[in-house]
Amino acid sequence: MAACSLTLLGGFSLRAPDGAELSLSTRKDRLLLAYLALSRGRSLPRDRLAGLLWGDRGETQARDSLRQSLAAIRQAFRQADLDPVVTDRDSARFRADGLDIDVHAFEAAGASGGEAAARLYRGELLDGLDGLTPEFEAWLVPERERLAGIAVRVLERLSENGSSAAGERLAQCLLSRDRLCEPAYRALMRLHVAGGDRPAALKLYDVCRDVLKKELGVAPGLQTETLYRDILTERPASVEPSAAPGAPSDRPSIAVLPFENLSGTPDLDHLCTGIAEDITTGLGRFKLLFVIDRHSSATIARQTSDVAEIGRRLGVVYLVQGSLQKLGDRVRITVRLVEAPTRAQQWGEAYDISLADILAVPDKATGAIVSTLQARVEMSLLNQARRKPKLVAYECVLRGIKHLRGYGTENNRRAVELFQQAVDLDPDYAIARAYRAFGDVVLHGYADAPTEILEAAHALAASACDLDPDDARCHWIMSLVQTYRGDLRSAEQHCRRAFALNPNDANTVVGYGRILGRIGQIEEGIDRIRDAMRLNPFHPDWYWVNLGSLLYMSRKYAEAGEAFRRVEHVDYWLRCRIAGCLAQEGRLDQAKEAAAEALRLRPDFRIGNLALREWPTPQADHIREGLRKAGLPD
Repeated sequence: MAACSLTLLGGFSLRAPDGAELSLSTRKDRLLLAYLALSRGRSLPRDRLAGLLWGDRGETQARDSLRQSLAAIRQAFRQADLDPVVTDRDSARFRADGLDIDVHAFEAAGASGGEAAARLYRGELLDGLDGLTPEFEAWLVPERERLAGIAVRVLERLSENGSSAAGERLAQCLLSRDRLCEPAYRALMRLHVAGGDRPAALKLYDVCRDVLKKELGVAPGLQTETLYRDILTERPASVEPSAAPGAPSDRPSIAVLPFENLSGTPDLDHLCTGIAEDITTGLGRFKLLFVIDRHSSATIARQTSDVAEIGRRLGVVYLVQGSLQKLGDRVRITVRLVEAPTRAQQWGEAYDISLADILAVPDKATGAIVSTLQARVEMSLLNQARRKPKLVAYECVLRGIKHLRGYGTENNRRAVELFQQAVDLDPDYAIARAYRAFGDVVLHGYADAPTEILEAAHALAASACDLDPDDARCHWIMSLVQTYRGDLRSAEQHCRRAFALNPNDANTVVGYGRILGRIGQIEEGIDRIRDAMRLNPFHPDWYWVNLGSLLYMSRKYAEAGEAFRRVEHVDYWLRCRIAGCLAQEGRLDQAKEAAAEALRLRPDFRIGNLALREWPTPQADHIREGLRKAGLPD
């Protein structure tokens, strides 16, 4: 037997079995019917119903208005020979026999997902009905959110199963309701990829990023960023993870947050940074852990102090927190291991020590944390007697690294000065020598540095590796120097050594991918850079530059240009690379515009002056080819 239908999602409609509209003359009659129909047969006190829609009237008038509205609902259903309203002196209830209610059907279909549920969600509950009382809105708003939540889960399941027209319509519906709904953006991106339209998926990410920045002043979450990178690099599109996104499920995932300076004295700021970084490095040596890079930890910690939120955004289960406080001529260092989802402390320790002994703390803390996370663990690396540098040299290196990350010429020059001070203060401090070598290469233009600068840097970096052959950072820097010298074989050997010593160092992993790309293993190189982006999801811009370079070499010019455009501060050389990508795509007008902007920034730029020592000849020629197509001068 055919039934009447009540549609509440996306508006309001009441129809007889033959499709004819059953008329309810007033807005409050329709709202009352919706409320009764969704109460699932429960008896509802008349006082509550009267207060829901007529709370601004006196008690007698409100009850009279309720009685008239109930009569109007009965009258509407009499046209279909139904009488679903059951009343007595004090209450009313609704019998749904002979009535199809779309909300009930949607809830049932939503339990198993599928396109049927997607088709039923035409919009939010009672969409378009305005002039609501505060009492009715107090019920309606949570109901809308609950049903939208079901719709999001349905959409996510559909996006995991491939292309779906109903899924795309549902995603658009949810985004029209809430432009900030990140899960809907992610699902629609997956659906675009499944339908063979990767460019549309990448453009949708841009929309999501711009909306979040404009409305909330935040960047997309880790899951959205990870999905975008998977799509950009043509890796399998990630599905929604049930736990820590990006972290392998068989390894404890952990991040070390910046330590807090409780004394407020500036001389402790660099020690706070250094100790957190040393603990990160120490934990990273253990393959049993998945350790997030320090850069991403610091980025998120600046945005929120809630450990559960930090853990969610970084995709880790455990967080290391700490603080430093000066007590006369001694320092108190407190370190805590916290389980992020529950905010429960798993381990904690306080060290009251002299400044001279401060550099012993990272190894002690690392050992305790590893033991806490896994009782039976190989501790040989921690037991190695690593020579501790002089504190003043250590602080110079920390300050130098900070300047080196500033990129500008004056920053680079100051970094070199500080690294040299560290070497002068402690000639046997290996990492100071390594950074001193790299600082000179950076200051003089990387691969464009004069031969004598590169040779001197090579000798200094080699001495650093000899002084501390088990420091992964020394081998990573040696790999960089060798790359710019054009010795890719040696660069690969040192990068492999750095990776073996610390597989969780994201910078090393990027370097490894970079080298693989230059020796012809381009797809494997892209995979390594993607691994690094999982370790350091809120990474610095130079990760994008390296990814763009390998995408260009794999002749994925649109994707390479997309990666280059993610860099926040675009210099003349990056504009040249973007121009080359556009030219290789055949977008010559846009390529010439980008080339003109590059020449505005660097009028004396000439292709013939490019050293490109870090690239084998065929790949260097490929770069020059794109630049020439863009109209840049030889």
